[in-house]
Amino acid sequence: MIEIRDFCNADLPDLARVWSDHWAAAQSRPPISSTIIERAILSRAFFCRKELLVATIDGQVQAWCHFTRPGVHGDQWADKPGADVAVLSAICFTQSGLGCCDELLVAAEQRIREEECRTILAGPLRDQQCGYVGLAPVGHGIGIPDIDVRATSLLSRHGFSPQSSFQRMVVTTAPYRPPVNREMMQFRRTTRAERSAVVPQQGRYASAMAHLDIEHHQLINHRNGDRLANARLWLSDSEAQVMSCSEAILDLSVIETAGQLTPAETFLVAALIQSMATRCVFRVETSINSEHTQLKEQLISLNFDDTGRGQRWKKEL
Repeated sequence: MIEIRDFCNADLPDLARVWSDHWAAAQSRPPISSTIIERAILSRAFFCRKELLVATIDGQVQAWCHFTRPGVHGDQWADKPGADVAVLSAICFTQSGLGCCDELLVAAEQRIREEECRTILAGPLRDQQCGYVGLAPVGHGIGIPDIDVRATSLLSRHGFSPQSSFQRMVVTTAPYRPPVNREMMQFRRTTRAERSAVVPQQGRYASAMAHLDIEHHQLINHRNGDRLANARLWLSDSEAQVMSCSEAILDLSVIETAGQLTPAETFLVAALIQSMATRCVFRVETSINSEHTQLKEQLISLNFDDTGRGQRWKKEL
């Protein structure tokens, strides 16, 4: 017997189990626990139990999905969805859950309609809104990863269509050798880097990013004080751990031109990565639009590897 219902507190261990089983089927079993799931999803100030649905078969949780409505809170950030847009942050199921995942998605769509939303976006993308950022294997967020074949098949047969494509770029920091050329040497001699903490002010953004320390880095000319480049790093808060403390996310939303690094930005990113190993951060990732081929080539020149692709899916209700 299949039942679709709202989340209750006793479901927490099952959320972790189903999440782990779902990604294991995609050959990407994540190192997560009930505590990590609770910190990433349930502890958010904006969490609403009616937005997390579970599907049971004969009383056993075999699937769950979670949607959020970032646009209704009035906060401002890049690419903020409108008030009539819902983000399907997660839909996951076990092998047995294949028998109820369609009913679960239909129920979620109905609930979203009741919330007067007209558009559904599936998959967290450079997430700063839903709390999933850094949660394995979401990372920075590339929508629905291509390796998650079962989820993409489910979305496709329910009328979702793929939108833009994204790539996960990853670099290891130990050992790390930045590129050496005349221009990079010139920046090394004539600039300094400054680091400052970013304290989010908007309520939803602050809650969604509460498990991370956000650093803003600037490259400054020694001679005249000109600010030549900007970049941000997101690191795990050791007391509110969702992402591993040995990992970091490179946020390129503050660069001068989307899809392209200036020489100064290239130097700053290289310098940041080189410094990470001394801070016991051994893996840095970022996500980029697939059409930004120049940015991809620049990151590859900085020893990043293309480790995965994904798509943001969309459905108009």
